[in-house]
Amino acid sequence: MNARNLFAPVLLAAALAVPASAMNPASPLPPAPNQPMSPVILDPGHGGDDEGAIVRGVREKDLALVFARKLKARLARNADLPVVMTRDTDRYVTLDDRLVDSVDMSGSIFVSLHLTHVQGKKASGAIVYSYGAEKLRKWRKRRHPSVPPMPAPPRGQADDSARLARTFSRALRADGFKAEASRSDYYVLKNPAAPSVLIELGYLNNPDEAAKLTDGAYQDKMVESLAKAIEEYATARSIRVDMPVATKVAVKR
Repeated sequence: MNARNLFAPVLLAAALAVPASAMNPASPLPPAPNQPMSPVILDPGHGGDDEGAIVRGVREKDLALVFARKLKARLARNADLPVVMTRDTDRYVTLDDRLVDSVDMSGSIFVSLHLTHVQGKKASGAIVYSYGAEKLRKWRKRRHPSVPPMPAPPRGQADDSARLARTFSRALRADGFKAEASRSDYYVLKNPAAPSVLIELGYLNNPDEAAKLTDGAYQDKMVESLAKAIEEYATARSIRVDMPVATKVAVKR
C-alpha cells in the first residue's frame, strides 16, 4: 500500500470535519458565469486484476467500463456537464483512490457503475444504492472486506445521495427498465464531498438480462436514461440551491 492509500481515510475523515458551508456545492451547474464547472465523476467498478463478477465469460469490469465510456460520450453533448472517469482503461484503482480523486477533482456527483450476480437465474433489474443501512446483506456477498473503516457521510450529503438515487431509478423506470432505489454501506457511498450512488445495472446470472446488457442497442438505451437522470438532478439541484427558502419548503412538500 502506498503512502497515498495509507493516509486516504485520514484525509477523507478530515474532509468530514469541514463546515458544510465550506464544502464544494454538489451541483454540476456553475454558481456564477464564467466559473469553472465541477465534473460528474463516473466510476467504472473493478478493473485490472479485480475482475468483479464473471458469468459465462462476461466480466463485470469490462461491461462497467463500456457503460461508463458510453455515458461520458452521451453527457458530452451537454456543455454544462463535464465528466471525469476514475479509470478509462482496464486498470486497477483502489477504493481509496476512487474517493480521494473525487474529492481532489471537486466532483459534483459520484456515480459508480457495476453489474451483479446472485444464485439462481430469475433476479433482474437495476438497483441504485445510496448510503444507509442495507436490507439485502443477508444474501449478497460483501466485497472488499479489507478496506480501512470510513465514517458515514454527513447527513445532508446522505440525503442528497438518496435524492440522486431516486432520480436514477425513476428515470430508468420511465424508459421501461426495472429499477429500484435502495441503501448500502459500500465504501464509495461514504464520499464526504459529493452526493454518491452505486448502480448495479443488472444481473449477469440471468441469461436473458446478461444478453441484453451485452447488446449495444440496449446499452445505448440505458445510457440515455442514466444521462437524463444526471441532467434532471443537475437542473433540480441548481434550482434548489438558488431559490428562496420559502420556495424550497413548498417544493419539498
